[in-house]
Amino acid sequence: MQLSVSKLTPRDIPAILDISIECGLCLWSADAYRAEITRDDAIMIKLADSEREAFGFAVGRIFEIGRDKFTVELTNIGLRETIRNQGFGTTLLKAFLEKCHEIGVSSVILEVRESNATAIAFYRKFGFETSGRRRGFYSAPFEDALTMRLELEQPEAAKIHT
Repeated sequence: MQLSVSKLTPRDIPAILDISIECGLCLWSADAYRAEITRDDAIMIKLADSEREAFGFAVGRIFEIGRDKFTVELTNIGLRETIRNQGFGTTLLKAFLEKCHEIGVSSVILEVRESNATAIAFYRKFGFETSGRRRGFYSAPFEDALTMRLELEQPEAAKIHT
């Protein structure tokens, strides 16, 4: 399957909602995605086939952390079950991090369920490090979140560490 990365559009929202459910992500409403698409401080990309059907997505928000320093919070990332474990997650996260680097972001943060060892290992391949814990962050089931951070100012940032 040939997939490419492009900007998320309002047309993609139904597929993104389906992917979110497949992945067990914290659900956003269609209206929340529509509002996010219009923001200048959002990064919203999709992994799509030649028919422009979305098979994965990544969403983040840029915020200022100090003088000329910007961080992106990766709020959601997900892939359809049918394309998992084929390297597409790597393609998607790498494209997201490259976009962050292009716009001068200094770091990327995210939260992940403490029990999600697969996701934690995946993020660590990119150089993310555990930076904290948010007690009781998730519900259904109730669970702590680990916060992870990647400093993009480092020469090796946004490259997979394998």
